[in-house]
Amino acid sequence: MGGLAVADGFGRNPQDATRFALTLRGQAHRIALMQRGHHYLFFAIRPDLKAAEQLHQYGAEARRRRSLTGRQVAPDHLHVSLNFVDKRARPDVQIIDRAVAAATTVTMPPFVLALDRIGTWGRGPGPKAIVAWADDGVIGARLLHTAIHTALAPTGLVPKAEPNLEPHLTLLRDISEATPEFIEPVKWTVREFVLLDSARGEGRHELLGRWPLRPAVSPSNTC
Repeated sequence: MGGLAVADGFGRNPQDATRFALTLRGQAHRIALMQRGHHYLFFAIRPDLKAAEQLHQYGAEARRRRSLTGRQVAPDHLHVSLNFVDKRARPDVQIIDRAVAAATTVTMPPFVLALDRIGTWGRGPGPKAIVAWADDGVIGARLLHTAIHTALAPTGLVPKAEPNLEPHLTLLRDISEATPEFIEPVKWTVREFVLLDSARGEGRHELLGRWPLRPAVSPSNTC
């Protein structure tokens, strides 16, 4: 029982939708995780395959048209960050377990997320994020952020006051700026949220847990 727990909420009894089995990934995985660089632990939404390819293509077009040189985010790494949990040189397995336990209590139905513009976010020197975002199209992401925060707050992992969130998806980073422009909306139905460990400087994310979006079960439907 020494491995790092990975939570997967799929395939469970719908009458017990908020309780998930933990799958152990092995001692070697835990050791490898501990030896990496600076780690950021956060919840996120990931686009489906079609949306990821569309967004990656928009990033490629912006890079070509604007003569940008920054490296694009790979399609399988594209994500919309939601709730930040922890940052440290080495991941804390106890904090991960507490975050996983909180995530199992989140209930929310699936929703459509639509991103309809791209441009540079951030100020100051150095590379800046070129992102896709929207206004009304990300309301569901804000609601999910609130639901996750409500679950995390009693654990002490996050402040009681919910931080502001401007949902966006980073396509690439570059020193040059990209003027905001509208794009044909990229839409997908969000059916799950995930817990990721991002090891900065390594260009990869470790999936620590995934939970399907389901509405709360009414007492009248549990019989």
